[in-house]
Amino acid sequence: MSHKLSHTMIRGRTYYTNFRINGSPSYIRISLGTDSFRQAEVMMSRVRPFIPLVQSGAMTVEEFKQRLGGMRELTKDGLDQLLLNVLEINIADADYTSANPRFYSSKKPFSEQADNARKMSEAMRQKMMAIDEAGALELWGLDKEYIVPDELKPVILENTKKMVYYHDLQFQAISALSSGDAPRYDQVMSLLAKEKTRLTNTPSETSSPSPKMPSLSLSKAWDGYVKDKGQKWRRATANENQRFYDVLLYAIGDKPIESITKQDIREALKVAENLPTRNKLPFSKLSLEESINYDVSEEDLISSAHVEKHLKIWRSLFRIYLVETKDLLEKSPTDGISYEVRPNRRGHYSAGELAKLKTKLFSLVDTDWRKWYFLTLIYTGARRGEISSIRKKDIRQNEETGRWYIFIEEGKTDHAQRQIPLNRTLEVGIHSLIAQLKENDLIFNGLPNYTTATDEWISIMKELSIPDYDEFGLKRRIHSLRHTFVSNCLAAGVSTPLLQFVVGHARSQSLGVTSIYTHRPPLKDLLCVVDFQS
Repeated sequence: MSHKLSHTMIRGRTYYTNFRINGSPSYIRISLGTDSFRQAEVMMSRVRPFIPLVQSGAMTVEEFKQRLGGMRELTKDGLDQLLLNVLEINIADADYTSANPRFYSSKKPFSEQADNARKMSEAMRQKMMAIDEAGALELWGLDKEYIVPDELKPVILENTKKMVYYHDLQFQAISALSSGDAPRYDQVMSLLAKEKTRLTNTPSETSSPSPKMPSLSLSKAWDGYVKDKGQKWRRATANENQRFYDVLLYAIGDKPIESITKQDIREALKVAENLPTRNKLPFSKLSLEESINYDVSEEDLISSAHVEKHLKIWRSLFRIYLVETKDLLEKSPTDGISYEVRPNRRGHYSAGELAKLKTKLFSLVDTDWRKWYFLTLIYTGARRGEISSIRKKDIRQNEETGRWYIFIEEGKTDHAQRQIPLNRTLEVGIHSLIAQLKENDLIFNGLPNYTTATDEWISIMKELSIPDYDEFGLKRRIHSLRHTFVSNCLAAGVSTPLLQFVVGHARSQSLGVTSIYTHRPPLKDLLCVVDFQS
């Protein structure tokens, strides 16, 4: 039998996964437990993304076996679906057009083939009468490689007897056809069809559509999420979020949302953490599948913080949208899953380096986008995306103090909405930018894309002989300005709660329940956070 499935082989009539571990002459071969090309294709489509992880050592062979067999997703509905798949194969094999090339041989008379089919039918009936729970587990291949809940063992036994009965009917049909008994053949095929109808129409115990748990695919859920939540995303944010979703879809498939498990999310994270940094060559020209299969060196892997961004958008999709907003799920598969990010991955700039950066930026002409954009980041400690999104209407004046501030309406966290007072040094530049703008115009409307802005910052650092890494070996880039702002505030003795309000960090809960009665401080109390800078 020929086949075109990658990473597979056929032994006898059974399909096996077949791939080599990197640096080893031996192969990993695991039975797929099916002789159906269609079933093997479906199974391989789900586990193929994890083969490079096994080859690289990021996933153990045992974990791969569990993924292949769906050990942690074993349910009555899943067993019933498997039984239905077997029945469909039986029907296809008993049908003349499918069975003729597979069961009939021109070298044997029809009478002999009919006799063989009758013997197989009788053997199936005897097996159905004699099979027990242990034999049922062994027949399905669940006796050694799987952990089967006790409550499912009677279901497996019942389904096994049904499976053997379907084989019995299959061979009865073949025997009737070989004997030229068309009425008997039609009668048996009718029985098989009725069994399929019964299985197809049996209500599901866990995944039948209901007002609370509709049968919605992952792709449809994402489309709805983007439609409802993505209207205010900037293009760069939308593209990045789409890439995060693409990894999830590739890793777990377009499953119904109610069948997605924590293990699916964990395994998708494993795929994400082994991706290369895709904004530089050669990775920028690779498809997602090619990137997953690429042998990535450690220095080219994406950062742990970037992996966490994947989890954040998945958490927003499931918990914020499908559970809390749309009430389509009772519980999110991301609940209880966290991803450890190494703290302070970015370095900060020393006082001398920061002074050189300010001097350089102030020397630029006002029409140079780099000048006030980078200076705003330095003097506010805000995130890049927040500053690039502010409009003229967001520059406001406080009546009590007369001071100007930036109002951040929304951002990446629940604490992003806030007031950021403008340092006196920054006020002049901001007002020069907004003088000719309309209320809804972006202040920084001529910014290049994310990568180009980063490259420009690197160029300034090189010009000023500021190393990429600080003395502690931590890398410095634009986001390091936020680290530097926070570090300098803390060193100057600025109140931590006030600092949290300005930079948009989660507020401390050390006050316990009292914290829910505290409100945002007035702008005058926040001035100290920005005014210590010169």
